[in-house]
Amino acid sequence: PCLIYWEVHGRSDFCQAMLVAGNVEYDLDTATANAWPAGKDESPFGQIPILNHGDLTLAQGGALNRYCARLAGLYPNGPVEASICDMYMEEMMDIFGGIFKAKNAPDEASKLAAWKSIEEEHLPKHFALLERNIVKSGKPFLGGDKANAADVAFFAVTNIYAKAGLDVDKILSETAPTMLKALTETKKVGGLSNFPDRGLFFSSDPKHGSF
Repeated sequence: PCLIYWEVHGRSDFCQAMLVAGNVEYDLDTATANAWPAGKDESPFGQIPILNHGDLTLAQGGALNRYCARLAGLYPNGPVEASICDMYMEEMMDIFGGIFKAKNAPDEASKLAAWKSIEEEHLPKHFALLERNIVKSGKPFLGGDKANAADVAFFAVTNIYAKAGLDVDKILSETAPTMLKALTETKKVGGLSNFPDRGLFFSSDPKHGSF
C-alpha cells in the first residue's frame, strides 16, 4: 500500500496505525501531498489522505481505516463484532474531532481556552464513556479478549493528543484506568511501540508553529 499524506500526525495516523499494528509494510508518499493540490483532479473526492494499493485507489478516512484494518487482520468478520468495532471507531473520530476547535480558534486566548476545554472536559468525558463500556463488557479490550481495530484507533487518537502536548496518561488514570491498561497492552501489538514519529500539525504549545 502507498498512502498519500503529509509527514505529520493527523488524520492518516488511524490507517497508518492499523498497518503498523499488523506489521503491513507501506509507503508514505509525502511528495504528492506536498505538491497538493497538483494531484487534486486525479483523486476520488479532491482531498487526502488517499491510499493506492495495486489497482485500487481509495479515499475517505473511514474507508481507509477499515481497509487497512482488514489488511492487518484487525477487523472482525462477523456482522455483530464488526458493527461494535465500527461503533468504537466512530467514537474515536468524535474524540479526534474535538482537536479542531483549538486548531481553528481565531486567536491565542481562544486557542488556550479551547485546549483547556479539551483537557478538562472533552477528553475526560469521552474517556469516561469508553471506560463505562469496557467495564460493562468485562473484557480487557474494546475488541474483546484481544485488541482489534477499535483499540488501535484508540491508540491513534490518544497518540495525536499526546504528541500535541497533553498528558493523556494522566487523564486516563483519573477517568478511565481500564482503558489505560487496554491502551498499554495495545501498544505491544505489532510495531505500535515504534509507531513513526512525525511532525506536528496540532500543538497545545503557544510557542509552536502548529499552535
